[in-house]
Amino acid sequence: MPNGRQIRAIGLGVMITALSSPFLALPSAQQGSHPGWSVPPNSYWALGAYGYGRDGIPTPYSGRGITGLEIGASAARGSVLGFPASGVTLQSWMTGTDLTGVPTNASDIWGYTSPSGREYAIIGLTSGTAFVEITDPVNPSIVAVIPGPVSSWRDMAVYGEYAYSVNERSGGIQVIRLSRIDKGKVRVVRTVTDLGLSTAHNIFVNEQSGYAYVLGANLARGGLVAVDLSDPANPVLEPVAWNVTSVHDVQVVTYTKGRYKGREIAFAFTGPMGLHIIDVTDKSAPVTLSNLVYENATYGHSGWLSSDRKFLYLNDELDERFNGNVSSMTTYVIRVARLENPKLANRLIWDLPTIDHNSMVQGDKLFLSAYRGGMRVVDISSRRYPQPIGWFDTYPDNDATAFSGAWGIYAGFPSGIVIVSDIQRGLFVLRPK
Repeated sequence: MPNGRQIRAIGLGVMITALSSPFLALPSAQQGSHPGWSVPPNSYWALGAYGYGRDGIPTPYSGRGITGLEIGASAARGSVLGFPASGVTLQSWMTGTDLTGVPTNASDIWGYTSPSGREYAIIGLTSGTAFVEITDPVNPSIVAVIPGPVSSWRDMAVYGEYAYSVNERSGGIQVIRLSRIDKGKVRVVRTVTDLGLSTAHNIFVNEQSGYAYVLGANLARGGLVAVDLSDPANPVLEPVAWNVTSVHDVQVVTYTKGRYKGREIAFAFTGPMGLHIIDVTDKSAPVTLSNLVYENATYGHSGWLSSDRKFLYLNDELDERFNGNVSSMTTYVIRVARLENPKLANRLIWDLPTIDHNSMVQGDKLFLSAYRGGMRVVDISSRRYPQPIGWFDTYPDNDATAFSGAWGIYAGFPSGIVIVSDIQRGLFVLRPK
């Protein structure tokens, strides 16, 4: 162990020493039996819950994208340069070839707004992390591509003037300084491998608490590991982690009013275990508040809270593909007003067979990346009864139930621009109506 330190893991009040595989098979009592599953539960862990095990790594698009030309959606169910669209304007499109000079796949995506107000896309690529200025969304400009271990899965987060990049191959956390990005310069200032950290599927930053959370890592059975960002250039992993089960994605928020005022809460998406809600206020003693295995739960993949934090919109990555009870894309609406007792409140059942993957809420809109269904826009002004209102299909070939197409989405820019990472086709810069 580096520096002789060792991570400890807490789940349901039991302290466990853990430095093991993030995809360990769960005890049979936790795996359970799920009606409608067409393959054994362990097969989901063997797939890594991403589907590449079945479909193979998608072949990257080898051509060039479109910049310097703004094209609007032509009709209610129109087409934008061959991309089906409604209520969304294509600003620009940069392929992996545009970004790196050679065809390459993309993975997740995040965004950064500099203190001057300039906006940047941060997109994970097979060979590294790309930074692209989109202040002029019609004419994006590549700032840099930071090399990293070759990996099909790369995830990024931002705190202050630093970006953090993780992957599933090696290297821990890359810490990337953004303070001079407006001058066209970004650079890696260090890598974090404290406590033996090497790989991670995801990283999330709670800006209110100043903590990042690494998950799906080679620590704590892939559970939730807190990272202190008091010194953003020198993140420090906390020695205690939540390891009840592997966590695939998470949203962590700090409540500022109501019965949970002052508490930092993690909404952890835990595959066959559905949703775990965890109080992580005390980093030395995280507490599981509840666990919801919703109807037709197959692989709770990701989700996002409504702005009032009363509802959570959950994406199950494998129900459409492997659950015989689910025949089309489904968004699960979970009521989380009482964290100790979350309930399935509704389901938005779409009229296409594709798979929902990642999402983000901005105001009364839910923005969703849906693999071969591209980007979808949902009106959630009536929280319990979401209504689809627009889309931009980044994968125009078909809407098949397959693990290719739109991977990630970021909708946090002041300008209202939304960016999407498509596995084969790269970076899309979009403006919803």
